[in-house]
Amino acid sequence: MREKLKPMSMGIGAAAVLVALVIAANIWPRASTVAAPSPASTPRSAAVAGRPISDLIRHSWQRPLPVTPGMDRWGSGFLSLASGLLDYGEEPGPTASRSAVTVADIDALEVTATVETRECAIGDVGTYRWSVEGKDTVMILAAMSPDACAARERALAGTWVRSDLPAAVDGEPALTPGTHLTSAFDPFGVPGTPGQLSFTVPEGWNAVEDRPADVVLLNHLPGAAPGQSPTDSLVVLFAQPRFTAVENGAPCGASNDAPRVGPDVDDIASAIMARDGVVSMPPTAMTIGGYDGQILDLRLSPSWTGGCRTPDGQIAAVPFLLGVEPQIGPTVGIMPDHPLRLILLDLTGGRTMAVAIVDIGPGKLLPFEEEVAAAMPIIESFQFPTAPASSPS
Repeated sequence: MREKLKPMSMGIGAAAVLVALVIAANIWPRASTVAAPSPASTPRSAAVAGRPISDLIRHSWQRPLPVTPGMDRWGSGFLSLASGLLDYGEEPGPTASRSAVTVADIDALEVTATVETRECAIGDVGTYRWSVEGKDTVMILAAMSPDACAARERALAGTWVRSDLPAAVDGEPALTPGTHLTSAFDPFGVPGTPGQLSFTVPEGWNAVEDRPADVVLLNHLPGAAPGQSPTDSLVVLFAQPRFTAVENGAPCGASNDAPRVGPDVDDIASAIMARDGVVSMPPTAMTIGGYDGQILDLRLSPSWTGGCRTPDGQIAAVPFLLGVEPQIGPTVGIMPDHPLRLILLDLTGGRTMAVAIVDIGPGKLLPFEEEVAAAMPIIESFQFPTAPASSPS
């Protein structure tokens, strides 16, 4: 069961309107999960076999090193049940393993090796009892009998910590340092397939949005003055960006697609650099996760007098990209003293993904160049574990 989203004021102000319509002047926390009775307290029955995997464990998990001081030091790794399959390994990507998984009992899983299961023979079966602790954020897997694939048992048995937790509403970073998988983001147009993007973050980053059309990562910097947001920048990802038609004085983000601008990287980049009010450095090439793209560093022309309308009034700005869902997806543009780095990736097959490093801090805690330097290693870590077979990755 999911609760409705509630706004949490972060004091971001008008700049955030050009980041995401949903975020304008607010950061929205992810919905939380209502705790269910512990499955261990329910009598087991063979009738549960074949049912869907419990929502309690249908998530992405990670293995810190160590999990608890003084206990055995489990190897670092990831495990995901979000897709209804069992993906696991040291890190997401081409070296990971995948096994089929079914419900063996109310608190047990049966996993079967496939051609994608490394170090196992196809058909090797293992059965694992699971339990959750805390606020359903810690999962323990224990083999009920020796797994036919010993390598898989070594990789799975032990303690796991949930890695797709929502952003904390108390302002504390919700993402532990390490590699994470998205649960809902769908840049390839394969709805219902979680884990399409992995990324690695250091300490201090939140994930405030993970939807089919967009992902928003927040750099949570300490040291803001009282009443100011501790947030200095966002990394915004969205699939199938659309170049906007702009009317001076129109609501920021409330725009139709610009005519005669195609969806390809070259089309969008050329249209942005040609737009009135935009000052752009020459684009540079970049490859991320096996996909080619272009980097554009953008700022607003000092002579620009046009603008768009926010809930707080008219602002000098040039919006130019919309997400695929105009009423809830991100809107990206530039404002005075708020430069932007934009990366456009060609995911092949006619699909484009945009990645924007956006400066939104009300009080400048870092120069924008330092914000970019902090965000680029995360962007460079992007991998696409479930990309279509015809893609480069």
